[in-house]
Amino acid sequence: MLRHLIFICLFSNYLPMIPHALSGLTFIERFYTYPTLESTNETARKMLQRPHRGFFCIQADRQTAGKGRRGGPYFSDSSGGLWVSLVTKLSDPSKHFNYNRALSLAIATSLEQCGREYPIAVKWPNDIYWGDKKICGILLESHPRHSDLLILGFGVNVNIPAGEFPETLRTIATSVAIETGKQCSISALLRVVLKQFVLFLDTDQEKVHALYTSRLYRRGAYIGINGMTGIFSSVASDGQLELINNGIPVLVNSGSPVFLDSKDDSSWSR
Repeated sequence: MLRHLIFICLFSNYLPMIPHALSGLTFIERFYTYPTLESTNETARKMLQRPHRGFFCIQADRQTAGKGRRGGPYFSDSSGGLWVSLVTKLSDPSKHFNYNRALSLAIATSLEQCGREYPIAVKWPNDIYWGDKKICGILLESHPRHSDLLILGFGVNVNIPAGEFPETLRTIATSVAIETGKQCSISALLRVVLKQFVLFLDTDQEKVHALYTSRLYRRGAYIGINGMTGIFSSVASDGQLELINNGIPVLVNSGSPVFLDSKDDSSWSR
C-alpha cells in the first residue's frame, strides 16, 4: 500500500498552473495561484486566515525571492518549477517531523512516475535528490502570528533547462526535463504530490518511517556534521540524524551533512 502510486499522465506540453487544478481534493480548503510571488512561504506567513480542518495551498509560477534553509536564497525565478507552500494546523508539536517525512516521501514517489532510470532519494534533512543532484528543497516554518500553524514550503525543478540554472548550481542541481528530456505537467505533478502527502500522513507511521529510512540518500556513508565525523547510521522517528561517532551513537537534530567518503563506500542503494 505504501508504494501505491496514483498514476496520471504527467508528461504534456507545458502550461502554467490553472485555477481549478486541485478541484475535487477535499482536504484543500483554499487554493491560491499566482503568476509571480517573491516567496510562497512569505505569503503564507502574512496570511490572516486560518485553515479549519485541511490545508491552504499557495502556488506561484515563479518566485523572485525564493527562500531556503536559514534564510538563504533558493533559486526559483523560473516558470519551469513547482513552487508551493501549504498551511495547516499543528496542534501537537511532537508530530512536526511527520509532516516533513510525509512530504519528502510524497515528492520522491511522485517523481518516480517521471522516470525510474536513476534512484530518487531523500537527503536529510530536507532535500530530494535525483541520482546525485538536487531536484527539490523543502522548508518547514512556523507562522509568526499563530503558533499552532505549520507552513510547508517546497520547490521542485520540473521543466527547467540546464542553461536556466545559475552557473553555480549547474553541477549540483537537476530537473525532470534534464533527466528525462521531456516536459512535465506541473499541475498534474502538484495534484499527485498532494494526494501522496495526505496518504502518507494517514498511514501507520511506523511503516511510513521504515519506507523513509529505506530511501535515505547515502545512508551508511562517512560524513561530517557540526564538527563531528562518523557513519550516517539512519534517522530516528523524531527526525534526528543518527551518527556513529567513534563507536558511540549520537543524535543530531540540525545541520547539513558533508559526505567525506567516495560514493561507492556508501551502503545506500535502491
